[in-house]
Amino acid sequence: MSNTSVEDELAITRTIQLVARAYDHKRHRELLPRAFEQNARQHYYLLGQFVEFSMPGGIDVAISFHERCYATQHLVSPPVIEFESDGKLARTTSTVHAVHVQILKDGTRANWILGGYYHDLLARHPEGWRIRERTAIGSYEEGRFFEDAQVFPTLADYTKPL
Repeated sequence: MSNTSVEDELAITRTIQLVARAYDHKRHRELLPRAFEQNARQHYYLLGQFVEFSMPGGIDVAISFHERCYATQHLVSPPVIEFESDGKLARTTSTVHAVHVQILKDGTRANWILGGYYHDLLARHPEGWRIRERTAIGSYEEGRFFEDAQVFPTLADYTKPL
């Protein structure tokens, strides 16, 4: 008999979506510790480039990318979930489509669009499900990420002109 429930599936889905919300709303320090285990590892394979980092320092790595974006939008599908036999671990696969809008020093806009998959290993904790390890595989890229783009450390007010 399974030690998992529909509530577990919803909680896992919410944890994965919480990461996208942290990125898109620039709430990394507030939300990422609620989604990842304290020493979680992340491996990003982006079309031949490899980035690897662990928490809690991984929060600063994510911030360093997202603050160079005026806006981001991480669209993450509901995950396909496979529970381990004891119900304390779950493996998931989610499709992701991520748009990164940058404002360059000359005022022009650049879009870096990525498509791919998140493969997550999550563990059940008393306070909820947490990502223990994430492997992100980029299978599609359009545009490029500019290291020297303008910096937006907080979420822009999209109701006002830039």
